[in-house]
Order: sequence, then structure tokens, then C-alpha cells
Amino acid sequence: MRKKETDSKASFAPSSSRVLAVGLPAVYLVILTLFCITYSIIPGPEFLILCFFIYAAYSKRSRHFIKDWLPFLTIFVSYQAMYSLVGAVAGIVHVSEPIVAELQLFGSIPTVILQQLYRMPILDYMGAVFYSLHFFAPTIFGFYLWRNAAKYYHKYTIALAILTYSALITFLIFPVAPPWYGVDGVTRILFDVDASLGVPVYRTIYDFLQPNQFAAFPSLHSALPWLIALYALKIEKLKALPILAFPFGVWFSAVYLGEHYIVDIIGGIAYATIAFIIAEKLIPYIQLKRANRLHANVEVNKKIAVPASKSQSAGENLAR
Repeated sequence: MRKKETDSKASFAPSSSRVLAVGLPAVYLVILTLFCITYSIIPGPEFLILCFFIYAAYSKRSRHFIKDWLPFLTIFVSYQAMYSLVGAVAGIVHVSEPIVAELQLFGSIPTVILQQLYRMPILDYMGAVFYSLHFFAPTIFGFYLWRNAAKYYHKYTIALAILTYSALITFLIFPVAPPWYGVDGVTRILFDVDASLGVPVYRTIYDFLQPNQFAAFPSLHSALPWLIALYALKIEKLKALPILAFPFGVWFSAVYLGEHYIVDIIGGIAYATIAFIIAEKLIPYIQLKRANRLHANVEVNKKIAVPASKSQSAGENLAR
């Protein structure tokens, strides 16, 4: 009888851990959502990472989670800290340059055309939703890689670091104003969405967090979805094609909302692509070359050591 009880307890423990691994994060997300709605705030990625840690703890992977996610969290926290600092110390703001580039490329300002000819409430809300995904998508996708494609997770983290820090350097050296700041007649639609909802979500973000207003180029809102799409396509191939709706939706929304020029979008795509190539191709190539060089040096040392030992043994024989 006791044996049956112990067997039932043993069989219950793993299943209960799986239930808690899913159930507790779900409860946490519900509470977090209610809190954010009540106080009109948007949580940062650190709140999502805490949710993932709860899952990892009840999946008996907490030690691996801390080891693997500490670099990701460090990148995020340091980026946020330096992002505000860069906004405070940046030099002359470039307002006319992106306008001139848009006029040369398109003969007009696409944001003006979209807002004057095609603006409608459904596009306002759709644009706000796509634009807001920037806050959560990189962290959620990182968790997907960590759980399902671990060998790509670390490369994704490296690419994320390269992308964000290269963008920070650009923000410092070449601060660029967005369309809502530099173009007459362009509306900052996100604030209009606040007014229609009756909840100052975006104004609270910009007033409380005080983000850098002159970090339009390159557009990280455009770069991060593209980086996610590149890794999804690399892993899942044709099955991942639907994910392209994500970056295209963000690109349209960024221009339509008046937050970025198309040249900012192009810059974001270029930065993300370069970061992806460095993480996936250049760094592994350098590591392979270094490993081959070390291996070659070891082989040379072995060849040198063998004749030396033979000559030493020959000398000992002659002495005898």
C-alpha cells in the first residue's frame, strides 16, 4: 500500500511541476496586465523575463536560465541607461537632412501623403498596436529561441547587442529628428490614440521614461522586427514566411504615425542585417580561423618536440 502511495506521489510531482510552470506565469501575466491597465503603463522586458524565470524555475532549468539570460538582461538595462544619457548629451540635431533625402527619393514626404490621404481610425489603432510590439517582441522571441532553438539564442543575443550599441553610437554622433518634429502638417498620431482611448498610455511613456526624441535614425522599431524575421526564416525556412507581416506592419506604422522617415526604416533594416551577418557569419569565421591557427601551432610544437626528444635519447645512449 505504501509503495503505491509513493509511486503515485512520484508520478504526481513532475506533472504538477509542469502545471505550475505554465499556471504561475499565466497568473503573473494576468495580475501584471490588470496592474498596467489600472495605472496606464506599459511594462518593460524585465517584467517578461521575470515571467520566464518562473517558468524555468518550475521546469528545473533556473540555473541555466540565469546563466543564459544574464547577458540579455545586461544588454537591455545598459542600453536603456545609455539611451537616456545619449539623448541628454547629443549634439546638433539634424532636421533637414532626412527631409531632403525623402524628397530626392520620392519627390514628397511619404508620412504627409499617408496622413493627408489615407488616415482613418482603424489605421491609427493598427499602427499603435504594431508600433507597441517593439517593447515585447525581442524578449518573447529570445525566450522562444532559448526554449526551442538554443544554438541560435546566443547568436541572437550577440546580434541584438551589436544592433543596439551601434544604433546608440549613431544616435550620439548623428541625432536625427522624426517627421512629427521637423515637418509641418505631420501629426503625432500616438497622442491622438491616447485621446481617443481616454488613457494617456503613450504620453505617459514619453513623459515618464523621457526617451530620446532625436533617435530617429536608424529606426530600432524597424530594425528589431527585421532581426527577428531573419532568425525565424533561418530556423524555420518557408514555414516562417508569415512572420514577415510583423516587420512590414511596423515599417508602415512607423511612417504612418509620423515617428520615422522611410530613410530611417532603410537604416534600421541595414543595421539589423549587418548585425545578423556579423553574429552568424563573421564571428564564427574568426573563431574557426583562430581555432585552426591554435591547432596548427600545437602540431608544429609537437613536431619540434619529437626530434628534440629523439636527439636527447640518442645522446643518452652515446654517454652510456
